[in-house]
Amino acid sequence: MIIRLRTRDGTERMTVPDSATIGDLKQKIQEDLKIPPQDQTLSLQQHLLMSKNPDAFTDMLETSRSLRALGVENGQLVYLKYSVERATTAPPKKEERAFGAHMTMNQLILKQMRIEPQEKPHCVSCSFDSNAANIFQSYVRDTLAFSIQRTAFLYGECSEEGEVKVHFIYEPPQEATESSFMLMRNDTEEKSVDFIASVMGWKRVGLAFSHNDPERDWRANEDQIRLMAEMQAEGGEHFVTAMVSSMENEDGEQEIHFEAFQLSDQATKLYSDGWFLEAGAAPQLAAGQSEPEGEPERKPGFTYLNKDVVVAGRDVREVDSDFLLVVVAITNHEGPLMCEFPVENRLISQQPDDLKQHLQRNSRLSFTEKLADFHLLLYLSKHLDSTDMALLVDAVQSKGMIQDGYRMIIEAIAGIS
Repeated sequence: MIIRLRTRDGTERMTVPDSATIGDLKQKIQEDLKIPPQDQTLSLQQHLLMSKNPDAFTDMLETSRSLRALGVENGQLVYLKYSVERATTAPPKKEERAFGAHMTMNQLILKQMRIEPQEKPHCVSCSFDSNAANIFQSYVRDTLAFSIQRTAFLYGECSEEGEVKVHFIYEPPQEATESSFMLMRNDTEEKSVDFIASVMGWKRVGLAFSHNDPERDWRANEDQIRLMAEMQAEGGEHFVTAMVSSMENEDGEQEIHFEAFQLSDQATKLYSDGWFLEAGAAPQLAAGQSEPEGEPERKPGFTYLNKDVVVAGRDVREVDSDFLLVVVAITNHEGPLMCEFPVENRLISQQPDDLKQHLQRNSRLSFTEKLADFHLLLYLSKHLDSTDMALLVDAVQSKGMIQDGYRMIIEAIAGIS
């Protein structure tokens, strides 16, 4: 049977007997890839490749166990992690020639562009306000049932040491399907979001995506990688991306996973330098690649380029997107804002009655404390000008008093007489 072996350097195909054991597969890997068995960690769990603790993956530890007994079938994807530098494959015959008059400097530079996984992120850790994270993941799980993708922007602060804290999550207008998304960005609304964040002393620090395919063997699709590259290049080296997904555990039950990543420096540079293939364009062949049968198609989980790069010693124009991601440690905290007011740009739109219910439900709080909710402040920004909003947000930030005149205006918006 054929085993598809996913590694940090790409996906390999291994042919082993149907009766093969884990030990037989390890021996085959040593023969073909020159990776010693003692340096091989195998698993059926995709998290292995991004894990900092591969010893925790023990599902394929027993070498005498048959692959069939593990449920491995023909075409199965198995994950392999190792620390050694792999021997690269020889280039095609037509590339085996000395650099001559026909080899330009640009061509030489292109041939030297080798895609390597980045070991450490610039963002040391990413902590999410527990309520904000729960409101986002509850919506994609309970309301959308992971049937379509969902995208959001993360706002908070970053320390000099690279520790990011996410205090609120903004969901822009968008259209999405199970495999794609399109942001319908509202400049006026986004300016209000940025303004509220700036008065609080915060800024945009990241992105969040939800995934709907529990069977996928990749972490980010090409559209997501493209948006990550665009916004990380703009947001700086600590810009982080969260991935919310539903995955099946060992008992066959669905679990929600909340993970954080950064794009590698190499990936953001490739994007900034214009190496990403235009969205919608047909994939291009690298030097030495044979023509595929039929029309070339983009594979999910790969990022396509318009110039050759080297991956595992081979010229390619498609890169496994996992190679472009760097794992970020994730934690949680209780932030300074509530997260009770209905979220903007969802299936059910915000209404004045929502404001009324919010104010009445929190009657025990001071009026300043009642307004300490990002989604509520954003709703009010559609009714008040920037001067008024600056005073309100500043009062929330400093826990100061709100003038009675503003209280009367807000209660009038809510329909409270």
